[in-house]
Amino acid sequence: MSQDAQALVELASLSDVSEPHSVLHFLYVPGSDAANAVASELRQSGFRTEALPGGDGMNWLVLAHHEIVPTEEQMTELRRSMGELVAPYGGEYDGWEAEVSLRH
Repeated sequence: MSQDAQALVELASLSDVSEPHSVLHFLYVPGSDAANAVASELRQSGFRTEALPGGDGMNWLVLAHHEIVPTEEQMTELRRSMGELVAPYGGEYDGWEAEVSLRH
């Protein structure tokens, strides 16, 4: 089972994954210029972004937020496309998390 599939199983145990969720993606790149370029490109694709100095003091963290109905196919495609986005900068896509909407 893929990392995304496992995360979706866990999410589905707590939340209705057929409904839109707030999803946050974590991307790391070396330097503020790369972070701002990645954030800008993601904003053009409809994401809300933040570029922040990373905790290691060397890399920068780009947080990308959006609302989606998370599916394995979509999350796998996002993982691929975000990895491709940061690769030219020597960056890394470090995964995603989704806000849980507790079932009533």
